[in-house]
Amino acid sequence: MTKPYVGILLDGINYGGIKNQKLTYEQLSLYEEAAKHYGLIPCYFRLKDISEDCDYVHAYVMETGGKYEKRTLPVPTVIHNRALHFTQTAEEKIHLLNDKGISIFNNWNRFGKLKIHQILQVNEDIQPHLPETVRASEVNLHMMLKKYKDLIIKPNNNSLGSGVIKLAKVDVENWEMFFYKKQENTLHKEVFTTKDFPVILKRKINSKINLIQERIPLATYKGSPFDLRVSVQKNEKDKWQVTGIVGKVAQLGGHVTNVAKGGTCKTLEELVNELSLDYKTVYKNIEFFSEKVASNLAAKLPKLADLGLDIGMTNEGFPMFIEANCRDLRITFKNAGMNDVWKSTYFTPIGYAKYLYEHEIKEYD
Repeated sequence: MTKPYVGILLDGINYGGIKNQKLTYEQLSLYEEAAKHYGLIPCYFRLKDISEDCDYVHAYVMETGGKYEKRTLPVPTVIHNRALHFTQTAEEKIHLLNDKGISIFNNWNRFGKLKIHQILQVNEDIQPHLPETVRASEVNLHMMLKKYKDLIIKPNNNSLGSGVIKLAKVDVENWEMFFYKKQENTLHKEVFTTKDFPVILKRKINSKINLIQERIPLATYKGSPFDLRVSVQKNEKDKWQVTGIVGKVAQLGGHVTNVAKGGTCKTLEELVNELSLDYKTVYKNIEFFSEKVASNLAAKLPKLADLGLDIGMTNEGFPMFIEANCRDLRITFKNAGMNDVWKSTYFTPIGYAKYLYEHEIKEYD
């Protein structure tokens, strides 16, 4: 029997680097290795490479000798979406593919943080793990300033740490605002009162794209706060699993853990040892919570199968939900030296693709 193709839907930047193998975050060799393991052949393409009738696609396939060449193929009946799409035209094309029986997992992977919080808020077991989150406005800021001593203002959509502001209460009248200037990784501080907001803060709270969130009392590593990136993926048995957990530590004095803003990656064991907590207990608690979050999101957002959750943790090891990334870049595991886990984050979704072929795609037989 001929091996079936599994489609890897890429964005323009990564697709453009296939010929010279200069991709920004995707590791094609791991897709190749995983597909070989599961008896599939990976092919790589963009949404616009699919014909208007969604019958054929111009895709890169690895040929003998390890070089990638373009082929015209029938659209694979299983596709793993690794691209972000923003237009109605893209959404309509994805719907057409679904209507034709093409199984695209993570088919739409850009959701606002507020929507994710609202979905999870309905579950009573998850509620204690959610920081209060509201849409940015002057009224909501005054309300949140009265309720909490620390706040975070951040974009509703993915930001890689850009545009995130921390507010910390000094006394009854005064607050401190910490922020990174655009295109800088240096942290700036400004003191203000609730009666006179700085210009940058006014601009942030008057923008509909931003949120105001209760700041989680994050555990610290050597004096710097950290959070966790948890890879939660569907496996070859169609079950959610935690493939790996890695820590992201903010630069000293900072409040943003993203590597792009000076953060560093550490293993969970390193972080837990610093806190004198039991590693196995902490891991199991985060694993149980993360799988619960994933299953609740999937119930409202069909086709989810590959998530990167940002989970905060208190000094006592209690997990707190921060946000969900529906296109986990996975590179944090490599940066922490967790190469086996990094590899597994590629293998697991390809195993899920094999499951779809065997259990949901009639043409597989």
